[in-house]
Amino acid sequence: MATCARCGAANPDDHRFCKDCGGPLNHAGEVDDDTIIIKLLEDRSKPATPAERIARLWLLDLSGEHVERVYELSDELVIIGRREGCAVCLPGTTISRRHAQIRLTDGQYFLTDLGSTNGTLLNGEALVGEEQLRDRDEIGVGIYKLIFRMT
Repeated sequence: MATCARCGAANPDDHRFCKDCGGPLNHAGEVDDDTIIIKLLEDRSKPATPAERIARLWLLDLSGEHVERVYELSDELVIIGRREGCAVCLPGTTISRRHAQIRLTDGQYFLTDLGSTNGTLLNGEALVGEEQLRDRDEIGVGIYKLIFRMT
């Protein structure tokens, strides 16, 4: 069993994140670089005000176990796709040129599929229309997994 450093909950060994609080899990006392990075990104001495809140997308590696890259969502419209001009450019034949978009409106982020060939998943479910994103939502784009973080 893996123990969550944040809330102390016991979790199955095959989980990467805590089932109770969503924090990264420490397996058998091991702390790797990704866990340290995640911990640093999550730790704040005081809660962020709405003006200080930062939205990010964490691109997980293909195994889904490590954060490969972090994208800061600083624009009001972020396009995810395989085309070079996309803010989040993901190579591969399972990704459409303009696959999905994340739109910021009144401090809230919304995900929309742009008519992609293979569709977009939100927390394992096919995305239909536009959905509001919440902290720790998982976005599936082709073979890639992205985690939406609002800190």
